[in-house]
Amino acid sequence: MAVKFPHAGKSYTLTMDNGLLVKNSYHAEDEIITVEFLSGDLDGTVMNVPFQWRALADGSFLISWQESDNNTVVHCDNFDTGRSYAYYTTMGGDFYIMEGQIV
Repeated sequence: MAVKFPHAGKSYTLTMDNGLLVKNSYHAEDEIITVEFLSGDLDGTVMNVPFQWRALADGSFLISWQESDNNTVVHCDNFDTGRSYAYYTTMGGDFYIMEGQIV
């Protein structure tokens, strides 16, 4: 039996250092994340996509997904300390490195 993501059924708002504000909601039953952009170029966009995760030794989680527009996202999130490190690659080849707060 697969281990369920420890934050399944919870939602978090991430405020990134580039001004991006995103709400990530992890579905309770399936490994699906709802990503809702609350600012920036994609403001108002909501995506439901599958995600993968790995627990790291320090209590952080490595979380990745491919958005419905085929952009890719990798997070290293520590929900206990409230820190997020994100790496975002667009289909056009743009690459963004962000750091932020998880609430």
